[in-house]
Parts: sequence; C-alpha cells; structure tokens
Amino acid sequence: MKSRIILGKVLSIIALLLIFITQPIYSSNSILNLLIELLGLVFLAISSFGRVWASAFISGKKDKDLITDGPYSICRNPLYFFSFIGFVGVGFVFKSVIITLVFLIIFSITHIHTILNEEKKLQIIFAPEYSDYKRTVPRFFPNFKLFKTADNICFSPKIYTKALFESALILSAYPILKIIEWLHLHNILPVIFSIY
Repeated sequence: MKSRIILGKVLSIIALLLIFITQPIYSSNSILNLLIELLGLVFLAISSFGRVWASAFISGKKDKDLITDGPYSICRNPLYFFSFIGFVGVGFVFKSVIITLVFLIIFSITHIHTILNEEKKLQIIFAPEYSDYKRTVPRFFPNFKLFKTADNICFSPKIYTKALFESALILSAYPILKIIEWLHLHNILPVIFSIY
C-alpha cells in the first residue's frame, strides 16, 4: 500500500513538473481547443459540485450507516467518480493527451485499490444489506435511472465544510492552469518542450 501511495505522489510531481515546463502542441486558439478547454472547465465544475453533493450525504456517517440515497443511489463510489471527472478535467484544461493520461494513471494507482478495499470493509460491516446494494447499484459509473433521495438528511458541518474547501481547490485548478499558460505565453516561465 505504501508503495502505491509513493508511486502516486511521484507521478503527481511529474505531472505538475510537466505542466510547468511544457506546453501542449495543440495550444493554438482554434475552436476545437477552446471547446476542449471549456469541456475541462465543465468537468472541474461537475467534479467540485459532485463531491460537495456526495459529501452532504456521507459526512459523519462513513462506516456507521450504509448510505444509499442521493448520489449513492446512482453509484456506490460517487466521491471517487467525481474525483475522476476532476482528474480528466485538468488534462482537458491543459489541452494535453499526455497530461490527461498521466492524471488517469495517477487516479488508477491511488483510487482503484482504495475502492476495492472499502467495498470489502462495507461488505463485512453491512452484510447482507450491502450485497443487495452491490447487486443493484453500479460500482463507479452512475446510472441516473436509479436516483432516489430522502426528504431530509443529517450531516456533520465540520466534515461538510472540509469537503467544500476541497471542492474549491478542484475549481482553482482552472485559474492556476490559465496563469501557467499566460506565464508560458509571455516567456516568464520557460517552455522546455511541447507535448501532445
């Protein structure tokens, strides 16, 4: 487990270095590039708001109750799904296939093992209820036809506030990437090479 976390951190540092010293080959202001960047911004917004939404349902209840309402009614791991959307969004905003792939690899290394371990734990804590939940709700990619929600939920303001802060960090990726792009454009930050 430690080696997986270390590998994820090393790859994250490499991805950040690539963002600082490279520019995408497709950095012209074509309509396609603007659409990809806009899609990246939309993905970051979906990631941010989706994580807040999922946090409202799970905050303070993780491992205490089996949450099956709201975002947890459409997939078993909505926090991780919305994080995945954010990882893809960063790659799209940077307009680089390589950066997008690096972030997807980082996500896979840091999240897939965690998802599988959490599911084993929930199976033990909430059996047999979790077995029924597993049979009807997809693990990762949402099925919006399954959506259901309770009229009221209770949540932990402290945990929810932390989730709001983390979501703001996700959205901050867009202006940070735009600042880096501007620094490259004005030769303040050197571009060592271009990438796809």
